[in-house]
Amino acid sequence: GNLDSSDPKPHPFPPQTDWKFTQHNPFKAVYESRRRSVYLMTQRMQRHPYLAIFDGADPSASTPFRGTSTTPLQALFLMNDKFVHEQSEAFARRIKTGPQAPEARLRYAYQSALGRSPEPEEIRQGIEFILAAQRRLRESGVDAGPAEAQSWQALSRVLFRLNEFVYID
Repeated sequence: GNLDSSDPKPHPFPPQTDWKFTQHNPFKAVYESRRRSVYLMTQRMQRHPYLAIFDGADPSASTPFRGTSTTPLQALFLMNDKFVHEQSEAFARRIKTGPQAPEARLRYAYQSALGRSPEPEEIRQGIEFILAAQRRLRESGVDAGPAEAQSWQALSRVLFRLNEFVYID
């Protein structure tokens, strides 16, 4: 995908001469990153917004155990966040470069996203989803090419919302 695996560089902190941070005006910048979360900057005063939603540890306390949860806020983030939509577009483009038959393309998507083949019921549901999405998009006036691309983007977002995509068992 789009994961940045190059050697990490220092975070772009403002020059020290520009610092006007105080107890009541702490440093709160969040730097965009396409790296693994281990490379995200950790601030003791606040959690990274993404990690706060997905059970990231409190950076101001020792945390020997990390709980897991599934909340409506997590689902809303994975449905609506700009970054997730950008990644679903990139993933759908990648899927389209693979096999052309819908069932084979679906198998490729599952293998790429989840590291496993889909069950027969998942294949049936996935193909129904793609066809229904394309039909709805065409009925709303979207041309065939964009409708196909958007339906695979929607399926990508479905895969991204699965617990087995978010959490490693």
